[in-house]
Amino acid sequence: MAKSAVKKRAEEEEVEEPHVPTGVLIRLMVAAWLVPGSGHFLQGRRGRATILFGSIISMFILGILMNGEFFHLNSPSILHRLGFIGEWSVGVAMAVAHFFGYSGDDIFFASTDYGTAFLVAAGMLNILTMFDSYDIAMGRKN
Repeated sequence: MAKSAVKKRAEEEEVEEPHVPTGVLIRLMVAAWLVPGSGHFLQGRRGRATILFGSIISMFILGILMNGEFFHLNSPSILHRLGFIGEWSVGVAMAVAHFFGYSGDDIFFASTDYGTAFLVAAGMLNILTMFDSYDIAMGRKN
């Protein structure tokens, strides 16, 4: 009798993950990378998407206003390459900054280091939001 109760409880706790086609997940992740919060927006979580978009883009803009430095991929330092990946994780915002000619090369400005940290942190937060939207799509999180 004890075995059957344990077996029933295990069956009740076992929840199937929804099957999401791979193509849908790829489109969701690319959208979440290009525009912060869009992965949540596409899943109908508009409030969360607005908060994420506003906070990540605000951090990126503050980093630019503090004359944050852009990292380059061809740098010999591995830390600079990681910074490059972090900054480009913001998505389209980084391309827009490059398009309008922002280079962030004034390393003698007082707040350049803080600005650089803001730029990289915005990219890292966008990566976290990408993983969050993936977990929501897979049914692992509400």
